[in-house]
Amino acid sequence: MDAHADEITLAVIGDVHGELYNLKKVVDHLATVPIAAVLLVGDFGSAQYELSRWKRDSSHDILVKEVQRILELVAGLGVPAAWVPGNHDHKEIELPGNCDRRILEVAGLRVYGIGGSGPGRFGFPYEWDEEEIRALDVPRCDVILSHTPPARTPLDKLFHADKHVGSEAVREIAERHRGAMVSGHIHEAHGTLRLNDCLCMNVGSLGDPYGMIQVGYVRYSPRRGDCVAVVHENLLTGKQKSERRSSSPL
Repeated sequence: MDAHADEITLAVIGDVHGELYNLKKVVDHLATVPIAAVLLVGDFGSAQYELSRWKRDSSHDILVKEVQRILELVAGLGVPAAWVPGNHDHKEIELPGNCDRRILEVAGLRVYGIGGSGPGRFGFPYEWDEEEIRALDVPRCDVILSHTPPARTPLDKLFHADKHVGSEAVREIAERHRGAMVSGHIHEAHGTLRLNDCLCMNVGSLGDPYGMIQVGYVRYSPRRGDCVAVVHENLLTGKQKSERRSSSPL
């Protein structure tokens, strides 16, 4: 990390769900933005993968190819990438950049991943119980990359129901964290907020349902040693939602 840089920007890409058209639009936009790295929140699989997900051997092979194709597209930006598998993905995918339940240093920042989803169980490949997440020894880091958003926030609320479906355990981790937490999973709940000293963002989805051409950013100040902003942007409208620590311009 360049200690003399005024700001480091990480781009955050939401649930892809095989929507390569929208992903290419996002990547084309990011090619015009000075970013240091890309984070992906999981759920790579397309409808083809969904139809075969009950057949573990074949679906695992299909999904690895899906993830490889997406990572290759993002790699064209020429910056490092970190990612976690989502609940639609298999837990064990040994491809570069997977930071699920481990620290990965990206652009000089420490990123820790929490893949999968909970506490609801619907038969998807990667689901967990709250106590499993509470038992994690989350190390000191700059960014928590969690597929599942924190509970009881605008980031986990279903659009057509007055119901929050995020994770209390993930929320507890966010409330203890100083830095950023980025997530996806609940497609319609894109946005930003602050939980204690943690700047949180749900970057939403590129694929159905509620898919849009959208992207997020984590802005980090080496001089302050801290995350200073999270920003969600709708690339079609230019509308932004942000949470920041200071009034400094983005």
